[in-house]
Amino acid sequence: MKHRLPLLTEHLIVPLLALLILSACIPQSSRDLSADPPGRGQTLPQLHLPEQETDFRAAWIPYFICERLLSEPDEAACRAQITDYLIALRERGIRAVFVHICPFGEMLFPSEYYPLSAAAGGHDAAALFADACEAADMSLHLWLNPLRLQTEDAMALHHDDSRLSQIFRDPQRRERCIFVSEGRCYLNPAAEETADFLGGAVTELLRHCPTAAGVHIDDYFYPSPETAADAALFSASGEKDLAAWRRGRVSALVKRLCGAVHAAKDGAVFSVSPQGNLPLNRDTLFADVTRWLAEPGYCDMMLPQLYFGYENETCPFKETLAEWAALPRAEGVRLAAGLAAYKTGERDDFAGSGAEEWQKDGTVLQREIADVCADAAFTGIGLYHSDAVLAQDVTLPCGAGGHDSQVG
Repeated sequence: MKHRLPLLTEHLIVPLLALLILSACIPQSSRDLSADPPGRGQTLPQLHLPEQETDFRAAWIPYFICERLLSEPDEAACRAQITDYLIALRERGIRAVFVHICPFGEMLFPSEYYPLSAAAGGHDAAALFADACEAADMSLHLWLNPLRLQTEDAMALHHDDSRLSQIFRDPQRRERCIFVSEGRCYLNPAAEETADFLGGAVTELLRHCPTAAGVHIDDYFYPSPETAADAALFSASGEKDLAAWRRGRVSALVKRLCGAVHAAKDGAVFSVSPQGNLPLNRDTLFADVTRWLAEPGYCDMMLPQLYFGYENETCPFKETLAEWAALPRAEGVRLAAGLAAYKTGERDDFAGSGAEEWQKDGTVLQREIADVCADAAFTGIGLYHSDAVLAQDVTLPCGAGGHDSQVG
């Protein structure tokens, strides 16, 4: 026998159910959009939302811009200048910056590992940019060239006690760890001592600047296929395939850096920005980027430098974007696109018949941003470089307008 609800209860429940059904059908425009969204202040994992939906909007600030921003002798004036610059970037939709803290084997703050760069202007650039990023509500990623150094003459001028200078002055260590290519010194990626040195250097970065979101490296790996640079180490290895051995050594180095970053700071992001040309990465720079994307432990985010126009003869943008999007990615590894804001209005001499595209068509960058945003494989955009972002009207339509929950 079924039990009926009391008559009064039925009279109350029916209108309530009708009210709930009607409220679900109210058009979106009539709801109160000024109210805080559910879960404000909670992280994506706490809300059980997929982190893949995060939008990352970044700009690279290379050494020559850092040098200008650090030119004020007064520290307070210098901090204000950097803060104003970052706020201007934020107004363009940028939410993170890659600051070139270690270009050419010199550091922009007093370091145990590298000689101090004159570009620092006597300032602790890491501290100043950290303060400015906090004021501008942006995330800071400390960018270093992992292997590229100065010329021999420039390195010989350093009389400091940094670990790099000690390696350079010691003939045996220098022979193991440093080689010269086209007049410039490079750390040898095949040397175990190089991995030890760089692992310590990235640890120092995050200990010196604990508020940084992570560490970033770019595309300076082996400078060429020339075989003399690591001939002794290759001979001692007993391996037969030089190219495969080099790729293995570079991969081991990148994995070491990723582990060092994670060990130095819980939640820190290790990002890599390789060349956009996949065969060039593999066969000339010996950077096995497809492996770094497909296997865990090599990086948290990859931003290939897709610095090509649609008419580029070697790497047309649309096709190259699709090649990267199709690559397998390990869980938790994100893919973002590095775009060439600096090419707008300029001739591209490496584009073949498309050399004049960026000069004749001022919409190239904006169309590329739209294409990246339309591709679900990509979770963000990096623009090179920051001055070029500020020099033109750049619209970042996918996630850039609000306060996004960015990587780092």
